[in-house]
Parts: sequence; structure tokens; C-alpha cells
Amino acid sequence: MRHVVRCALWSAHSVLFHHRKVTNDPSIKWSLETCQTLHRTFFSGSSEKRHSSKGGILFGTTAVTDYAKYGPPYGRDIFKTIIDFCNEKACRFVLAVDVGCGSGRSTVPLAAHFDKVIGVDINPKRIAEAPTDVPNVSFRVGPGEDLSFLEDGSVDLVTAAHSMHRMDVDALYPEVQRVLIPGGSFVSYGYGLVRSDEEVVQKVFDHFYNEILGSFWFGGREEILELYRGFNLPFPGWRRDDSLQAERTWSVDHVIGYLLTSPEWQKYLARNPESNAMEDIRKMLRQVYRSGEPTDAERLVKVRWPVYMLMGHKPLN
Repeated sequence: MRHVVRCALWSAHSVLFHHRKVTNDPSIKWSLETCQTLHRTFFSGSSEKRHSSKGGILFGTTAVTDYAKYGPPYGRDIFKTIIDFCNEKACRFVLAVDVGCGSGRSTVPLAAHFDKVIGVDINPKRIAEAPTDVPNVSFRVGPGEDLSFLEDGSVDLVTAAHSMHRMDVDALYPEVQRVLIPGGSFVSYGYGLVRSDEEVVQKVFDHFYNEILGSFWFGGREEILELYRGFNLPFPGWRRDDSLQAERTWSVDHVIGYLLTSPEWQKYLARNPESNAMEDIRKMLRQVYRSGEPTDAERLVKVRWPVYMLMGHKPLN
């Protein structure tokens, strides 16, 4: 049955992909994305590792694998904004390149709109977790600033999803300008720290990021806190969009899983292997989201992230 469903999904994907070449019907583009999402939902989870005991959900020794499952969401509205921005110029929708792509969560959604998509990330473990069954998507290991494998003026879109703060923009920007076609687009986007409208939960998040991880942050913390307001794109008339917000409703364990994906937490844990900090956070959240009786069902946690988008077009001449 799994084989039948898999074949049906990708048969539908193939038909839609070919029809997209001759139509601008947005329903076909989003149907392609739906096929890809369904395939990942039903089949990519089979290889996920479950955690147990101390190394498990509370301490996260498989953070790279978990990032694909617990990482913050990139919603459809983000990709619609990107595609709408590309359409402002004469975009061919032939080739998109996603630098700092991680495990491909920001890469694969572009496949519904471009003939070919390439994801690039410096971390081979993240690339190893990227999907290998999307026909027009490929991945490669390398720094996002090095696009030497691409010809001049060959790329319609370059994206950097929550990754530019870890790059050398003095090296990245000239490469982006070189590979983009005239009128091509560069979009750098991402999210701030997770937030909650419940004061007690927000205090837990503040404690985690400021007190537990305070001295373990890698470079780029200020850029994230400021939502990239310190960055300027090298394109005339570039603009930023702060109108979007990512929202999710998660179980307490899913929230913990998300916190575990932080590279700063992994750095902290390497220095404090016997720490009970994450278990303490889980207990605090469970106290908030249970009313006290052992039989009471746990309420779900509403969380949100501010989204920032920096967008620029390469001049036509």
C-alpha cells in the first residue's frame, strides 16, 4: 500500500510539473507543493529516531535529525511572498539556489515553482538529512558564499533562510550579484526567537535563551534579536517585509524538541553533560499546561515567531 501511495503521489507530481511549464495557474503551483508535502508527511518519518531515557527527548543527542522535525515552520505565505517578488521582474523560473539550506526545509518548497532547485549547506550532516526523492531538487555541501559551481547570470533566485548571519556577506553579495540574471531576485529571510503570549511561558523562554544559553551563543545573536535590521542588501531599491508571523500549536514535548535543536544548547550540553536544565524547563511547562489532576489532558502550547524578509532585485542593466 505504501508503494502504491508513493507512486500515485509522484505520478501526480510529474503531471503537474509538466503542466506548470505551460501555465501560470497558481493552483497548479500549490498542488505541486501539496504533493511534495504529502510525500514527506507519510514517508520521510519512517527513518526518524525516537529518543529514550536521559539522552532522549529531554537532552537531544540527534539534534541534526530532529531539526527537520522540530525546526520552526516556513509557511506557505513566506514562499508566496518570494514568488510574488520574483514576478515583479522577468523571472524565468528556471533555477533557484538556496544557500545555507540546512536539511532542505527552505529548499523543497521552491521546487513547485522552478525547473531546478539547488540547496547548499556547509554542514554535511544537515545535507545528509535532506530529501533525495524530489525530482528537480539537488543538494551539495559547501559554504553558501562559494557559488563557483554556477555560471555568471544563470540563476533566477537566490535565497538564504535564517542563515545569512553565519556567512561572510562581503563574500556572499558579490557571488549573488554574479550568478543572478538581470532582474533576478535575492531574498534573505528568517525568524526571531520563539515567543508566547502567556507571560509565564515567555519567562521560561527568556530564562532559556538569556540565562542558560547566554554565554554559549555563536556569532549572529544580535542580528537575530534585531531581525536582521543591521543588514543592507547590495541592490538599489531593496526592501524588507515584517508583516508575516509564523504560528504553531504544539505539545510541551514538541516545544522541548524545538529548544533542543538550538546549536547553542548542543554547545551548552557539551560543557554541562549532566545538566538537568531541559528537564526543569519541561516540568515548568507541564505545570502551566496541566491543571493539576493526573488524569487531566495536557493543553497545547501556542507559540509564534516574528518573520523578517529582505528582498532585492539585480538591476536589469
